[in-house]
Amino acid sequence: MIVLFAGSQKRIRNLKHEKFQLLSQVASLTTGKSPDTVRDEQSLYRRDFVSHNDGNRDSYVLSPPLVPPADGKYVLVVYLHGMGSNYLEPYFVPDKEPIAPRLREAFPGMVLASLSYGKDSSWTNPKAVADINQNISELTYAYPVDSIIMMGTSMGGCAAAYYSAVAPEPIRKRIRGVVSIEGAGDLAELFKSTGSTVVKFGISGAMGGTPETVPDVYKQSSFLSHLDELPQSTRFAIVSARQDSTVPPALQKEMKESIEKHGNPVSFVELDAGHEMPPPGVYVDALRFALQ
Repeated sequence: MIVLFAGSQKRIRNLKHEKFQLLSQVASLTTGKSPDTVRDEQSLYRRDFVSHNDGNRDSYVLSPPLVPPADGKYVLVVYLHGMGSNYLEPYFVPDKEPIAPRLREAFPGMVLASLSYGKDSSWTNPKAVADINQNISELTYAYPVDSIIMMGTSMGGCAAAYYSAVAPEPIRKRIRGVVSIEGAGDLAELFKSTGSTVVKFGISGAMGGTPETVPDVYKQSSFLSHLDELPQSTRFAIVSARQDSTVPPALQKEMKESIEKHGNPVSFVELDAGHEMPPPGVYVDALRFALQ
C-alpha cells in the first residue's frame, strides 16, 4: 500500500507539472497573461499516447468535469480542430474568445476532449479515424460515459459528421449528437468548390490524390456516402457561414437536406460571416440542441 500511495503521489505531481507546462504554452500565445492566471481560468491536461495505427507519439487535451453529473451519466464532448490548427483550438484562438470556458460553464458535468487526430491535415483518412477510435475508447474507460457528442469546425466539422456514421458500433451507439460548424459531407465537392488552394492541397494530401485520380477514396472518406450507417436517433446541429468561400454554404445545406431526408433531427443556423470560428454562444446553443 505504501508503494501504491507513493506512486499515486508521484503521478499527481507529474500531472500538475504537465498541466502547468501546457498552460505555459497557452499563456505564451496570449497578451500578457501569466501561466498561473490561465491555469486558474482553464482546467486542462495534455494526455500523451502512442498511436496503435502507426506507432507514433501524439497527444490530446482533456478537461475533466467541473462537477459530477447529477444523474451519474457522463457526457463526453469530442472536439476536432480545423486544418492548420491543433488540439488547443477550443482554448485559444487569436483575437477571439475561446469556446471551452463557455462550454464548460454551460455544461459543467461534461468531459471535454480535444483531439489531435493526426499531426498533419488528416481530414477523414484512416489514420485520423484510427486515432479517434483509440482516444475515445481510452476516455470511456476513464469515465463512465453514457453519451458522446462529436463537435468540430471546418475540417473538424467534416470529420465530426463522418465519424458519427463510421465509428465502431460500441462507440457509434453512444454518439448522441453532432455539432458540425462550417463542414461538408462530400469531400470531392469541397475540393472542387473551395476557393482556398491551401484546402485543396490539404485534402489531396490526406486522400493521396485529387477526386479525379482517387475517386473511390474521396467517396469512402465522405460523410454522405455513409448515411445508411448513421443511426436515425443521432441529432445534428449544423452551422453555416453565408460569406464562406473556403467551405461554401451550399455544402452545409446539402448536409442538412440529406440528413433530414434520412430522418434525423437537424438544427440549421446561418451566420452572416466568412470562414472563421463563430462566437462561443453558437457552440453552446448547438450543443444544447444536440443533447436534447
